[in-house]
Amino acid sequence: MKRIVLVYLLFTCIVGNAQDLVILHTNDMHSHLNGFSPEAEYTPLLNDNDPTEGGFSRIAGFIKAEKAKYGDKLLVVDAGDFLMGTLFQTIELSEGFQLNLMHEMGYEFAAIGNHEFDFGPNALAKIINNSKDNGDIPTLLCANYGGTKLVNDDDLISLFEKEVILPYSITEKNGLKIGLFGLVGIDADESIDSNYGIKWNKQKKVAKATSKYLKKIENVDLVIVLSHSGVSKNKKGNWEGEDFELGKAAPEIDIIISGHSHTYLPKMIKAGHATILQTGALGLNVGRLAITMDENGIPKMDYNLVKMNDAIKADKQTQDLIDSKAKIIEKNILSDYGIAYNDYVGETSFELTMNEHKPLESNLGPFVADAIYHQLNTGEAPGVDAVLVVTGVIRTNIYAGNKGFQNINDIFNIMPLGMGDDVVPGRPLGKIFVKGNELKKVLELIFAVSPSKLDYYLYFSGMKVNYNPEKGLFRKISSIEIGNDATGFKAIDIGRKSNNLVSIAANTYMISFIGNLKKMSFGLVNVIPKTQDGTPIINNDFVVDLNPNKDGIQEAKEWLAIYNYLKTFDDTNGNGVPDIPTEYISKRNPLVSVENKK
Repeated sequence: MKRIVLVYLLFTCIVGNAQDLVILHTNDMHSHLNGFSPEAEYTPLLNDNDPTEGGFSRIAGFIKAEKAKYGDKLLVVDAGDFLMGTLFQTIELSEGFQLNLMHEMGYEFAAIGNHEFDFGPNALAKIINNSKDNGDIPTLLCANYGGTKLVNDDDLISLFEKEVILPYSITEKNGLKIGLFGLVGIDADESIDSNYGIKWNKQKKVAKATSKYLKKIENVDLVIVLSHSGVSKNKKGNWEGEDFELGKAAPEIDIIISGHSHTYLPKMIKAGHATILQTGALGLNVGRLAITMDENGIPKMDYNLVKMNDAIKADKQTQDLIDSKAKIIEKNILSDYGIAYNDYVGETSFELTMNEHKPLESNLGPFVADAIYHQLNTGEAPGVDAVLVVTGVIRTNIYAGNKGFQNINDIFNIMPLGMGDDVVPGRPLGKIFVKGNELKKVLELIFAVSPSKLDYYLYFSGMKVNYNPEKGLFRKISSIEIGNDATGFKAIDIGRKSNNLVSIAANTYMISFIGNLKKMSFGLVNVIPKTQDGTPIINNDFVVDLNPNKDGIQEAKEWLAIYNYLKTFDDTNGNGVPDIPTEYISKRNPLVSVENKK
């Protein structure tokens, strides 16, 4: 008997448990095909201790190595927002290649996230259709899409009807029957441009029904949700968030692979019966969950995050394809501005960062606000009194790395979202006129909500605000001054009967937000965007035209404003690359001064 047991144990050590499963997962990769930052130092095919992390060729190499170990035991998935965040997104409508690349890398399933809708629902359909024309793609999952109210989405609906996008799917791995489905959460929905009018069925209700069906009717061994909803810690250090509530609400869910919140989870967390996993974002880590089913069908789990750094052996074929797409970007987009993809467009000896959890400590927020202010107040630009930038549109930092050089993708990645009517990447900048008191109300409301909605913290340029956080709602601001360091600052009338108009600029998403404040604040704040003569603006006609003397609208873009601002800096070390001034080392939202308590 002892000999039989010994042989059995030896056999299981050699071949493993017949029901073992290894899940590799990512979330919120945002088209970060190359490692960063700075991307200029990314050398994935060399083992030279470069400082960058991430990159699809590293992820592909890691998946390839795991596949060689585990074969049919391996399942590779993504929890959404795989698109939108770098220059590579700019050719998706014409090339549609990232989904093909992900399939080649080994991804089998991917959820739809909110940023997949950045160009609109039918643009997403075009990207998917182009990708399918090019070859195989991962199975796309989304169980709670409810259509649109304000735009046509027939092309996207047809992909659901043709089962290109599925609410759920069932796969078998090494004897295990696994059910997977995708969800988009409430906060993710609120991040989608409201002009599309996209509706979502309640994710808890959908999750309960779908997971129960998979467990009770389809008799799957495991239910996995690719949930683009998120988790976070509250002020007491306890876990909360939509995916945490989802796990408690749906007992049939075994695993929630979470996305959207960009939460770095080095360890599994439990919510009800469910185990929740998330990697952070941008392909910097790959999650690895090893599962062994015991004799009662209960999964035993072991988890870790694997950093995608220079220690990972990258896949050359993947990197070669990415490099070929960079050439297309250079030809189709960058050549119009005289930029080569790998050109050094700036240099820094220090880091410029924006931590949304500590926005007051950011030196990157003031930098980008200054860049936009400079863009709109030079050359043929129409001029603007003040610029507003919210934390939510700043997507990554400027890192010095080992050498300090930045390429154009490093700069684009800072503010990469959206697209205008000119089909040039990046949301256009808009300009409106508001009364002094209306500006005060906008700022008061944003100051009130930003502690809980960190994406809405504001950075300014061209403006100073005297602000006392100890005072009540709509009484915190005592004065607003308009101007700059060169011309000086002048106070404006912010009283209830003020009629003076102030011009403010922000990206069009933020401008639309201001125009919708009455509805969003339940009537507390009503701001009417106006033209220079005080006429109310209709049809969102507020896009900045950088050169009114040319035909059409020459749209201003945030990333191009940063690039043009870099060009104004001195080359302090004589190497031909402009250096970011050291004054930005310590610059902190200097246009907001906090009054002393009285």
